[in-house]
Amino acid sequence: MSGIIFLILAIIFSSGVAITMKVANANKLRLGQFLAVNYVVCLLALLIWSIWNKPVSNSIFIWCLGIFVGVMYVFSLWLFNRSISLTGLALSTTLMRLSSALPTLGSLILFAEHTNPYQVLGLILAFACLPLASKEPIRFGRTGKEAWKGMLWGMLLFAVYGLTDFTFKIQAELEPLTNPGSFMATIFGTALLLTFPQLFKGTRPGKPCLFWGAVLGTSNVLTTYFWIRTLTHLPGSVAYPLLGLGVIALTTLASLLIWHEKLRPANYVFLSLASVSVFLINLG
Repeated sequence: MSGIIFLILAIIFSSGVAITMKVANANKLRLGQFLAVNYVVCLLALLIWSIWNKPVSNSIFIWCLGIFVGVMYVFSLWLFNRSISLTGLALSTTLMRLSSALPTLGSLILFAEHTNPYQVLGLILAFACLPLASKEPIRFGRTGKEAWKGMLWGMLLFAVYGLTDFTFKIQAELEPLTNPGSFMATIFGTALLLTFPQLFKGTRPGKPCLFWGAVLGTSNVLTTYFWIRTLTHLPGSVAYPLLGLGVIALTTLASLLIWHEKLRPANYVFLSLASVSVFLINLG
């Protein structure tokens, strides 16, 4: 029962991250300042956590991976923001979740992991349904310019988020950690260094920026905490697909009910196929 509660909370706060990004986008908050406040909150939470759980890794390899992931985190959120502007919350979030196909494929190729027919079918579906993620029908010529533009940002988000996720697999295979504190501190510290100067550029961050940045940071921290707790109670084969499906469902409902985003029939097909794909990919 505890595992189910932790999973529900992880789904809620993970969805909260995406929804907060949409709020910031809709209110035209300055992205650099907004992300900087987020990473200040994340790093403070990690520092408090590290008082009780001392980081144990002094590995240069872990530091380098952490720096790389920190850069990719900032890049991913920037791409997510751009994708939300062009295609909306539902499609952008689903593309992020669907990107789990890339670390799965990378694990099969680089680490020769065993796969099953369900995962193979999930991978095929993941790549096959990508053209349906366009907000507008794909056309050639000037009339299709906006559709191709949105598709480009969506595919970049899919690729970058998938690559970032795969970095954690590389870390787990090459240098497993008993305590991820120092790795996470390097990630969030790097992201903060990249975004912190934005706080002092132009006008000072207003109350909405500070508030929603703090909400994003809190959601990030609580997502991580409840996800770790979930995996201590539930097997990954259950937790991962349910997390992906839950986040897709909640963010899609939010996009339709709160922001009244318009989706064409092909987009609903994409959301359905992507949900099936995410479920199958995680049936390891």
